[in-house]
Amino acid sequence: MQRSIIIDAPAYVVYGEVTDLQTWATWWEKDTTITTEYSGARYGGPKMSWTGVDGFGSLEITSVSFADSVNTELNFEGMPPTYGFWNFKETGEGAQVIWGMKGEMPFFMHFMTMFFDAMVGPDFEAGLKGLKEKSESMPSRSSKSVI
Repeated sequence: MQRSIIIDAPAYVVYGEVTDLQTWATWWEKDTTITTEYSGARYGGPKMSWTGVDGFGSLEITSVSFADSVNTELNFEGMPPTYGFWNFKETGEGAQVIWGMKGEMPFFMHFMTMFFDAMVGPDFEAGLKGLKEKSESMPSRSSKSVI
């Protein structure tokens, strides 16, 4: 399952928003009843955990390739982990951003894969739309630090 969008911003700007888990709340609406905690280095191995009325879960960035890709592990209480991925590619129109998810389901839950795209796809679309709005509203900045 995956979704994609073109964002009129450099790929490294969008990548920066995705790799900083603490900024996700500014572009992806979430359940306002959950409590979120962050651990690990803000850049390089960050983890976000949450607790809410539906249980708890966590999202961890497991690997990155600067302005190219991000891999994540998502855990929900009582479920096997699922693995997410982000790919970034510069195009003539801006950054093409792909957000996807893959994972193994126990055999008895395979029927759910038919509904997975319909259940999760709209959340990814909303997240990508918010990421687009935020990234396109940010002032353009150089990928190189100036001291």
